[in-house]
Amino acid sequence: MDVLKKAEKDGDMSQDESRTQSDLVQKATDAAVQDIDALLATKEQEIMQV
Repeated sequence: MDVLKKAEKDGDMSQDESRTQSDLVQKATDAAVQDIDALLATKEQEIMQV
């Protein structure tokens, strides 16, 4: 995210492009967090069975 802000500030990227890319980064982050939460829930279930 900092790289996107710096690129926008330096004029290497438009504000719209920066926002689009930030949204994509946020979606990827949310998906990764969701995957990790699912793995954690599965692991908790395995631990509780033992």
